[in-house]
Amino acid sequence: MSAVGDARLWGDLFPDDLIPDILQLVVDTWQSFSKPTFSDHEVPISRRFCEDLRRGKDHRSLPFSIWPESSETDPDSGKELGRIDIRFVHGYRERVYFAFECKRLRINKSNQNIGEYVGENGMVRFVNGKYAKNLDSGGMIGYVMDGEVTKAIAAVSNAIVNKADKLNLNAGTGMTQSSFVLNGSVTETYHTISAKMFILYHLFLGIPKCGAKDLTLG
Repeated sequence: MSAVGDARLWGDLFPDDLIPDILQLVVDTWQSFSKPTFSDHEVPISRRFCEDLRRGKDHRSLPFSIWPESSETDPDSGKELGRIDIRFVHGYRERVYFAFECKRLRINKSNQNIGEYVGENGMVRFVNGKYAKNLDSGGMIGYVMDGEVTKAIAAVSNAIVNKADKLNLNAGTGMTQSSFVLNGSVTETYHTISAKMFILYHLFLGIPKCGAKDLTLG
C-alpha cells in the first residue's frame, strides 16, 4: 500500500522553499516578542521564543511543526549528540528538519561569547555532522544581549574567516547578505561537508537597551 499525497513529506531534504518562510517568521516574531532581560540564558529565551514562533506559524498556516530543545541521537548507538535549540519539521521523517542553534552574544565586556558561537558547541555542530547530518542547510541565532547588533555581526564575521579551515568554509567566501528576507536581517555562510555545499543562515536578534528602538540588524 503506497502513501498518497505530497511526495516531499517523505523527502530526504527539508524543502528549500520553506526556508524563507522560517527566516521571515523568526524575524517578524522577534519584533513583537517580549524581550528577555540582560541576565536571561539561552535555553529559557529559546523556549519562550519557540512558543511565540508556534503561534505565528499557526496564524500563517505554515506546513511544519516547531520543537524546542529536542534531542539529537546517533542513529547507530542511540547516544545523545546534543540538544537542538529550535527544530522545524516538515513531513514524516524525523531526521529531515531545519535546525537553529542559539547563542547569546555580547553578554558583557569580558565575554562576547563569539568563540562559543563559531566553536564546537555552535557552528561546528553542523560542520561535523552532529546536527543536520546528510541535510543541506541549518541556522544560527545570536541573541545580542546589549543590542549592539552591528558589532556582533562584525565580530562573528571575523571569527568565521579566522576559523575558515575548521568550519570547512568555501574558499574565498565569508558571511554574505541573504536575499531571502527583504529587510536585510539574515546573512549566510557556505560550507563544504562530505563534498556537498551546506548553507548556514545567521540571524542576529538584538535585545534593545532601555527604551531603545529594537533593530534586528543594526
